[in-house]
Amino acid sequence: MDKLNVLAAFSALSQQTRLDVFRLLVKAGVEGMLSGEISGRLNVRQNTMSANLTVLLNAGLVRNERYGRT
Repeated sequence: MDKLNVLAAFSALSQQTRLDVFRLLVKAGVEGMLSGEISGRLNVRQNTMSANLTVLLNAGLVRNERYGRT
């Protein structure tokens, strides 16, 4: 990882909810979790969870897959 990627990762994880999300996803393993499931487990509103997941995605810490309607 170059310095900019490392700084982006640290910046994304510097917020408590995003750190909790990341830790939960690490524990979930390769199967991952649905955003609604993460939201429920951490008692965070869905729109707030979406914003936090976007920050983690942009930092390259998570990936997303879409299922169902497009």
